[in-house]
Amino acid sequence: MINRQNRSKVFLLVIAILLVANIAMVTFFLMKKDYRRSEKRPDRKTMIAEFLKKEIGFTPEQLLQYDTLSTKHQENVKKMFESHRASKDKQFKELAAGDFSDSIINRVADQSAGSQKIMELQMFNHLKNIRMLCTPEQLPKFDSLFVKILNRRGGEGKKKLTK
Repeated sequence: MINRQNRSKVFLLVIAILLVANIAMVTFFLMKKDYRRSEKRPDRKTMIAEFLKKEIGFTPEQLLQYDTLSTKHQENVKKMFESHRASKDKQFKELAAGDFSDSIINRVADQSAGSQKIMELQMFNHLKNIRMLCTPEQLPKFDSLFVKILNRRGGEGKKKLTK
């Protein structure tokens, strides 16, 4: 049987090992977090502009036109999201006032679907406008590659793009 003094030493040793392990783990996560901050990803607009320049072959004039289109699109989308957020609050109040009846739920869902459709149409028209900036020689590249840049997520999109 282990006496009290030996048992205390064992407990102190276990506590010390756990303490060192916790410090190492916290240090690892803090260092990893700082590493992520240092390699900040460019925003989507910049990423798409680089893609259009390198992969599609956009000229500086086309890039300027893209920048104008993109800025205008971002402003419109921001307004749409603000409106969508306001309508969601109104819809939830309507649901509560209607005691979440099936007819109210269906009406609110139809309103939401209509709002979503308008946002999708806005996005598709924006893509159409970008495509219209292409020369006839650039169109095949745009049509085959642009979906890849839109689906990029972190590093995985880069791997898919280079395949």
